[in-house]
Amino acid sequence: MISKLPFTEILKSVPGFFGIRLEEQPKYEVIEAIDEDVEIREYQPALLARLMVEGDHDKAVDEAFDRLARYIFGDNSRNLRMSMTIPVQQHREGERLAMTSPVLQKQGGRGWTLAFFLSNDLYTSEAPRPNDPAIELVHEPTRTIAALRYRGNSSEDKREQSRQRLLAALADHPRWRVDEDVFWAQYDAPFTLPFAKRNEAMVEVVPR
Repeated sequence: MISKLPFTEILKSVPGFFGIRLEEQPKYEVIEAIDEDVEIREYQPALLARLMVEGDHDKAVDEAFDRLARYIFGDNSRNLRMSMTIPVQQHREGERLAMTSPVLQKQGGRGWTLAFFLSNDLYTSEAPRPNDPAIELVHEPTRTIAALRYRGNSSEDKREQSRQRLLAALADHPRWRVDEDVFWAQYDAPFTLPFAKRNEAMVEVVPR
């Protein structure tokens, strides 16, 4: 997905070939399991770096990933190299983004917004500023998220299938209703063996 990874990051990514994840991940607590694939989670506040790029999925996501990766690998106000984290969030542009308040609404055009999780312990004022003016640093509040996990390469068909399955699981749920649009999280590098790849369809929910 990224054209140039630092050699140290390549070495650290070797376990990922087999689906072993060593990167920092957002902190959350599972508060309910709907079935074996769908969980209701409460996520702690988190700092994200996000970027919207116009274009079809593959082109937009590749470009956004490269630019966000350059930011965390030192293209920032402090020339500070940060650790790679997971997952990477993907949102269709033109939808309401369940990422922070105020909600971002992109009018016109089509594209994708990509978000990198940076930390559960930093605020926007504490993180280095991106040199790329299009990259935003946003601090997410505590959120309740329904997540459906699926394996393999996250193709357009699989993203759509996962979206439909997640919404169907929540459609008649007595406690939770969908409050935002579905987005996706990818936890593994493109070279990870497909059967070991972890992907999730996610949506913010609120009590009925």
